[in-house]
Amino acid sequence: MTLNIQHSTLMTAVLILGHGSPVRDANKVLFQIAETVKIKGNYDIVQPAFLQFEHPNFSEAVDILVDKGVKKIFVQPYFLYMGAHVTKDLPFEIGTAKNKYSDIDIIVAPHLGFHEKLAEAAVERIEEAMNQGSRITQNHAPACFKQGSKLKTQNLPNQHPIEAESFRIIERQLDCSRFSPFELPIVKRVIHTTADFEYADLIRFGNHAIEKGIEAIARGADIITDVRMVEVGINKERIDKFGGNVRCFISDKGAAVIAKEKNITKTSAAMQKAKGFINSSIVVIGNAPTALLKLIDIIRTDGIRPALVIGVPVGFVDAEESKEELMKMDVPYISIKGKKGGSTVAVAIVNAMLMLAEERLCHR
Repeated sequence: MTLNIQHSTLMTAVLILGHGSPVRDANKVLFQIAETVKIKGNYDIVQPAFLQFEHPNFSEAVDILVDKGVKKIFVQPYFLYMGAHVTKDLPFEIGTAKNKYSDIDIIVAPHLGFHEKLAEAAVERIEEAMNQGSRITQNHAPACFKQGSKLKTQNLPNQHPIEAESFRIIERQLDCSRFSPFELPIVKRVIHTTADFEYADLIRFGNHAIEKGIEAIARGADIITDVRMVEVGINKERIDKFGGNVRCFISDKGAAVIAKEKNITKTSAAMQKAKGFINSSIVVIGNAPTALLKLIDIIRTDGIRPALVIGVPVGFVDAEESKEELMKMDVPYISIKGKKGGSTVAVAIVNAMLMLAEERLCHR
C-alpha cells in the first residue's frame, strides 16, 4: 500500500508501531526501520512507537507528533499477524488518542501480513544460514537460551497432575473469551487459588496494568508487600531470575515507631516507611485497606508513581472503599471489586505475572 502523504507540509506524519521488547537492543531495529521508511518513502516525519516495554509508547508518540504540529497520522502496524495487538490494542490506543486530541486524523495502514517481499527476505536469511553452515551463533541465540543465562525455559516446573486437572475444570466452566490472552492466566490463577468463579466478574485491570507490570518485572523492579504473608508467598526463584527483590516493612522497627507516634495502623506505617522504594516498583497489598489508603495518599501528595499497584485487600471495613479509590487513579492497577480479596489472591496475581514475564522474555 502506498501512503498518500503530502511531502510539502509537516502536518502529516507516519507512525511505525512495533511490539517492543524488554531486551533494549532488540528495540533498535524499529528505529532503523523508521529511518529507512522515511528515506525510501521520502516522508517528512516517521515516528517509531512501541506497544510495551519501550518508549515512546503509542500515546507518547502521538504527543510528540502533535507537539510538532501534525494533524494527520498514518499508522503502520509493524506486525505479521492480525492478532490482538492489531484488532484490540491498537483500536484502544487510537480511541484514547482521539479523546485527547479531537482535531487529529489517524489512519491505519494494513499490517504487514503476507507479502512476497517478506518471503524473499526470509529466503535471504535462510541462504545466509546455509552459507554459514546452518549454525546459529551465540550472539543470535535468544537470551533465555544463552549459555550462562539465568532464565531458561527448562527451569519452568512441570505442572502437578492435580493442578493441571484443576485448570482444565476451570477452563470448562469459565468463559475464557471474556479476557485477553494476558488477563486470562491471572484470572484462572485467582480462581484456582480461591475456588471461587465470582472473581471472574470482580477482577479489574486498569491503565495497561499487565504490560506495565511485566515491563517492571523484566527490568528487575522491587516488589513491595503490605504483610509477610504476601511476601513469603511470592515465588522468589522467579523474582531472582530478573534481579528483583521482595520487600516488606511490617517488621521494621521504624514502622513500629511511626505507628505509635502517629497513632496509625502498623501496615499504614509500614507503607510510609516503604515510601523511598515505591517509585517504579510493584506494590502489592492483599491484607490491609489502611496500607492501600496510605499508598494512595503517598501517590497523590508526593508525586511518587509505582509501576503497578496490585490492591486487593479483603474485609468489611474500608476494603471496598480503598479499592474504589485505587480504581479512580491513573496508575496501572489490578484490583478486586467489592469486599473480596486477600493475601492469597494477591500472591496468585503476582505469581501469574511472574510466569507471564518469564514466558514473554523467552519468546522475544
